[in-house]
Amino acid sequence: WDHGRMRRAAALARCSTLLTASSFFSAAAAMPLSFPQHMASGGHLPRPGPKERETPGPGQRSVWEPPFTRPPTTVSAAGRHVILRIGEDGPIIVDTVRAVQVCEESHPPVWYFPREDVNTNHLRPIAGQTGCEFKGAASYFDVTAGGRDSARLVPQGAWSYEHTTGDSKAIERHVAFYLREPLVATVDGERARPQEGDFYGGWITNDVVGPFKGPPGTRFW
Repeated sequence: WDHGRMRRAAALARCSTLLTASSFFSAAAAMPLSFPQHMASGGHLPRPGPKERETPGPGQRSVWEPPFTRPPTTVSAAGRHVILRIGEDGPIIVDTVRAVQVCEESHPPVWYFPREDVNTNHLRPIAGQTGCEFKGAASYFDVTAGGRDSARLVPQGAWSYEHTTGDSKAIERHVAFYLREPLVATVDGERARPQEGDFYGGWITNDVVGPFKGPPGTRFW
């Protein structure tokens, strides 16, 4: 490995480690946070060079060019209409034009939503946290059918930074969601697709091009 890959590997290890012994044991007493695909993804594929990267067309952005940076950049997505719901025609969890994107090199954007625009009846807090050197400590939620004792639909399917660090104030107390079945999201009417893997949580729309981090072998991109 070159020094850059070693630094990225160390940063990734910090971002995917439970923060403290107390939070680890409280999580273990309930349901531990688990990212098996991520932990097994390895780092065998070289980072794409200029020739391997997709060329953005009109109205598109490459995740290998600013504002996709490391540390990540927060970008207002105000005015873009995002709807997240259960199934094709089920209850709406998010309906907003006030989203914020976190844009990190090699990743499709992660969308964060103001809590006032989230139906929190579908969120059940769970124990355990992960830590990121750029954003702070993330708390997690199960996504449920709605109501305190309702069925769990997506385990550890959403997260939030209650107190951010660094330049991430714009996403403090916002909520982000993994785009896993049965959740369906549209952005300005276009159906979003999930970033591959089980840890990062980006959403892919036609205005971003890759290749994207997430598949096996890309862990240290």
